[in-house]
Amino acid sequence: MPTITHIEELRQLAKRRVPRMFYDYADSGSWTESTYRANESDFQKIKLRQRVAVNMEGRSTATTMIGVPVAMPVAIAPTGLTGMQHADGEILAAQAAEKFGIPFTLSTMSICSIEDIAAHTKAPFWFQLYVMKDRGFIERLIERAKVARCGALVLTLDLQILGQRHKDIHNGLSAPPKLTIPNLINMATKPRWCMGMLGTRRRAFGNIVGHVSGVENMGSLSEWTSKQFDPSLT
Repeated sequence: MPTITHIEELRQLAKRRVPRMFYDYADSGSWTESTYRANESDFQKIKLRQRVAVNMEGRSTATTMIGVPVAMPVAIAPTGLTGMQHADGEILAAQAAEKFGIPFTLSTMSICSIEDIAAHTKAPFWFQLYVMKDRGFIERLIERAKVARCGALVLTLDLQILGQRHKDIHNGLSAPPKLTIPNLINMATKPRWCMGMLGTRRRAFGNIVGHVSGVENMGSLSEWTSKQFDPSLT
């Protein structure tokens, strides 16, 4: 890893190392991407007030979040397909969060499963939950999170209607990626990513595949997922 001094350097590094379909998934939004752009511009408006002539010894960012001590008031948010950005990506992110002392949130649509994270970390992590139409599956997900000692459920309630993500359609986003000629050509330029993915067995949605009746592959998963987001949820 080269010396990183700014978040933009991480973005550029990811762009060089990650196949286009997965990079675009992380660095884009739906429809006109106006919310995606606002997420950055809104944060740029926040300014920190400088204070001078005060004792700076003993300063600390440590606090508590939902009663749990943390090194700073920040948590790693849930991101689907993290395990496609880097082999075993969710495990690595959870371990990094544990080492630093902040919460890690696992996405329902993660590649590594709830059980994978629990097996590779000691600190309780959070679990992000989509409330889907298959309430039996949701109940089993919650029970799995309880067994894994998850410290909180992070409910996502803004995805009753899926927004169209133009780049994902153009790229034919899937996990694992379909072995089309354009994808093979693009992946050939990402040897580090390819070697990592060859070295792991985690290449599908670990929380779903094998846990839902009739979902054994990407085709059946896509069909199931498209019917599961609940527009009637209130």
